[in-house]
Amino acid sequence: MSIREKPEGAAIALGCFDLGLSEQQKSWLAERAVEIVVPDWPFGLSDAAGVPLPFKAILCRPLLPRYFPGHDIYMHMDADAWVQDWEAIEFYRAGAERGLLAITPEIDRSFISNYGTADSYRAFIVKVFTDLCGAEVAQKYRNYPILNTGVFAMPAGSPMWGRWARRIEENLHNGRNFHIEQASLNFEVFEHLDDDLAQGLEFLPSRCNWVCHQALPKFDVDRELLVEPFLPHTPLGVIHRASDDFKQKKTGQIALTAGGTREMNLKYREGRYGLGSSEEPEHLERWQDAGFEWTEKAT
Repeated sequence: MSIREKPEGAAIALGCFDLGLSEQQKSWLAERAVEIVVPDWPFGLSDAAGVPLPFKAILCRPLLPRYFPGHDIYMHMDADAWVQDWEAIEFYRAGAERGLLAITPEIDRSFISNYGTADSYRAFIVKVFTDLCGAEVAQKYRNYPILNTGVFAMPAGSPMWGRWARRIEENLHNGRNFHIEQASLNFEVFEHLDDDLAQGLEFLPSRCNWVCHQALPKFDVDRELLVEPFLPHTPLGVIHRASDDFKQKKTGQIALTAGGTREMNLKYREGRYGLGSSEEPEHLERWQDAGFEWTEKAT
């Protein structure tokens, strides 16, 4: 709805993967002209492989043009992200039109990975790269930022689709990890960074994919907008509610630009949808932690 209720997004083509939608949910999406596709298991995996179902959508991310053919530009947004300011979408579109990829690195003056969690952030990068690409690669890129694949845009003809898919397939032989598609794209970009920049790679500012696990936004009461925490409090484009701690608590205290706090859930319309299908369970399972993250060689 954060797309459909904006004039620019009223008629834009939308699609989503069905990983167990109810009939009510599918009907609701169809009424809003959302194309629904049930993806297959890619890269030789199957339902018998013991891999959680949501992982199918993660692995299919570099296959979007195959499942939703007929478009010039594809933009992916995770289900926990929503659009506040359409300018961010135009940046992704313009970046993709350069020919390769438009994506946002996790870099910002307010992000905790620069401060309190710097060590754990680097340790996380090292672990993922070590599991999938080896210790040498992990040391090579340990100080690089994460290119967050929760929001990105690519033209249909970008060579990055194929490069990304081949890298995932190769890394699956080394191990299975919830972060394999993101780590694979990061590795592919970093290994060819100079060439990719020459071919049209665009790094967008953090407000185009504001990841809430790095820093919670502030709220400007007068403008009724979520904004960056520091002056000049620029409005955020895409709010990516990528904080498991925040999701479990449902709401949190969000600082106001004029002082004080307000309890908010950081969802579009602050979560008031009037839909019976929008209820969240009391406790959200982290399926990626349910015995899934293998470090041994995949069979």
